[in-house]
Amino acid sequence: MLIANNLAKSLVGVNAYCAIALYVESLRYSRRGVLDKAWEEICSGVNLSSGSSNAQNNQDVRVSSRVSGLAREESVPYIWSVGGGKGGVGKSLISANFAWILARRGRRVLAIDLDLGGANLHTCLGVNPPKLGIGDWALGKVDHIRQVMVTTKQPGLLHVSGSQDPLEIMNLMVDRCDELVHQLRELDLDDVIIDLGAGTHPLTLNFFNAADSGILSILPEPTSVENAYRFIRALFYQKLMKTDVPKGIHEVIQAAVDTKNVIGLRAPADIFAVVERLDPVAAEILKKAVADFHPKIVINQVRSQVDIDVGKAICSVCRRYFGLQLHYAGYVDYDNSVWRAIRSRRPAVAEFPRSALASRMERLTNTLLGEEKDLYP
Repeated sequence: MLIANNLAKSLVGVNAYCAIALYVESLRYSRRGVLDKAWEEICSGVNLSSGSSNAQNNQDVRVSSRVSGLAREESVPYIWSVGGGKGGVGKSLISANFAWILARRGRRVLAIDLDLGGANLHTCLGVNPPKLGIGDWALGKVDHIRQVMVTTKQPGLLHVSGSQDPLEIMNLMVDRCDELVHQLRELDLDDVIIDLGAGTHPLTLNFFNAADSGILSILPEPTSVENAYRFIRALFYQKLMKTDVPKGIHEVIQAAVDTKNVIGLRAPADIFAVVERLDPVAAEILKKAVADFHPKIVINQVRSQVDIDVGKAICSVCRRYFGLQLHYAGYVDYDNSVWRAIRSRRPAVAEFPRSALASRMERLTNTLLGEEKDLYP
């Protein structure tokens, strides 16, 4: 509970926009008072889920069915993106082990490393740095992404590396995001897992939003949680800015991006309230654009029940003060097998199949595929 309270106090100062629900043209509320009350309710075990959670869960079951069956029935790969607001939160760990488990279960999987400048997914998968990588595709040296795919030691698992590529290609990748996604959809695979870099670079935001499902890896630490909120906020506003609405509406959204804007826009509800009065049709377009925005939260390096509860707290605060329904898919225990597996250049689920981490990753995979329910809501 002490950690949760410290997180709440930290978020008040750094991410005030997540701690307020106000109407631009009417009442104003105390940010600290509202957020502190919410965290007290969360830490005391009060259920903050709305009455619509059952309907949302039913929708998730339908989506999960698509994850399990779409690729095999229609030969259209399901794209997963793994991101995080901060470096060192376990994105590559989750990507590598998730991909390995899927392939071990008989699915045809491709793991792509788009953490340009810090690419190490190949090491986690036990693959030597390939001669060709994603940069060769971005520079036009090859025509199709399949030309830079390499095999791994796990049958059914392919890899595209970014280990040899300079940071300069990031801008090229941003411009070719839609093209790459289109080529990925053409592959005869079941799943594509994209390991993204840290931060809110347009490359990271584009591919996270372009995926069928986004996985957000977070550590139970104030710095990681703060950056995760910034990341979610950036994703949300990018979705709104890409909608086909009049220029004036985009200007309203752009104003809300600045958390210190003089208009008083802080939460998505504020934007929708203003746009509703200006252009009801545009308001509906915006709402539809974010209706399916439900990132999956994974808490990494868990050591205690308090750490586990951080995931629920994040989902609750985002829903209440940011208007978004995140899903707490699961958590991964702190385990020494991680660094030992990395030294062995193999995923932990392969090197230490009976470890606590391997067990959690198996369960997390079940949840992501819809075979088990999310931890929250």
